[in-house]
Amino acid sequence: MDTTELQETLQNLKYGKLTNRELAGIWGIDETSVSRKKRLKTQLTTKEIEAVEKKIGKSLIFKNDNDEEFIDIPVRGDIYASMGSGITVYNENQTGVYKISRELARDIGISPNNTEMIFAKGDSMEPTIEGGDSLLIDLSKKEVYDGSIYCVRIDGQLYAKRLQKIPPHTVAVISDNPKYKTFEIDFSKDIDFDFEVIGEIRWWGRVAR
Repeated sequence: MDTTELQETLQNLKYGKLTNRELAGIWGIDETSVSRKKRLKTQLTTKEIEAVEKKIGKSLIFKNDNDEEFIDIPVRGDIYASMGSGITVYNENQTGVYKISRELARDIGISPNNTEMIFAKGDSMEPTIEGGDSLLIDLSKKEVYDGSIYCVRIDGQLYAKRLQKIPPHTVAVISDNPKYKTFEIDFSKDIDFDFEVIGEIRWWGRVAR
């Protein structure tokens, strides 16, 4: 959760936005630092979120009715993000629910309203991500930042790739496995394929082998 998402959550809770001065007072920093957090979309720490919760007297992470310590993430079990030649999606129906702790959700800055779990397939992002890994995708984060890993759709197929912005109009699509070549997309020119950033992959994990 960054400061923009914080303000949106506050409005959804009918609390209203907090000013930079109010946030600075809650966090014990100056207003310039708050402005910098907004500009850079810096992820808030667990302590910062808890300080706001204490101030407003409400939780900022939506709770599961049956277990207040966990939130439910929709699982699309038939969707895979390729780390190779690409995977065409045929079934986007939700197949289950994955519970994660509220503390983990805070730390990685996600909410169940904009996060889904899918799975990785292939080897082009090894050793970072392996085939079969679970991927938590924040569907609200579509702006490309250097070094982040995203789920992208290229010509109707899903991929997990590291994206690098090359100003002013180019994005490099990078595989962590060196046997796969990096390629660039120049958006100032007409491209003959579809390209869409589905969301940023905020967390990935695997069962110990």
